[in-house]
Amino acid sequence: MTDTPIAYTADGRPVFDNTPTVVSVLVRDGHRLITVERNNEPGRGLLGLPGGYHMRGETWQQAGARELWEETGYILDPDFLRLVSMETDEYGNNLVICEAMVEPDKDPGHELPDEVKSVMLLSEPGPFEGRWAFPRHHMAADRYMPALMDETA
Repeated sequence: MTDTPIAYTADGRPVFDNTPTVVSVLVRDGHRLITVERNNEPGRGLLGLPGGYHMRGETWQQAGARELWEETGYILDPDFLRLVSMETDEYGNNLVICEAMVEPDKDPGHELPDEVKSVMLLSEPGPFEGRWAFPRHHMAADRYMPALMDETA
């Protein structure tokens, strides 16, 4: 199992030898949504949910937990992820959006990969209107955040 690109599209997006499924995770730290500021295209400098390609040999839950750790340093047991939605995105990928049913632990020694500029914790998505790399991530965050905010009341 490898996540090394086998080719690149004309616009520079990597093509992987795997199922065309992307898993993105809605997860919180306290009452804040964990997001990433992207350091690659598409969407360099914009926000996204932690996530990435589902590799052969792993469940979508394992892919979500792996991508969460790789991109943020947060550790989550895959058994605590549940499906929120699945649809085909604008790139032809099957996009799985899932949410964590528990808060993750933090790996204090974790170094962010080159693809992530920073990890951002949002207390509300509104101020970041227009700063999301992917519309589906923004819509999922908008739906997730009110429930998160209700818990603080």
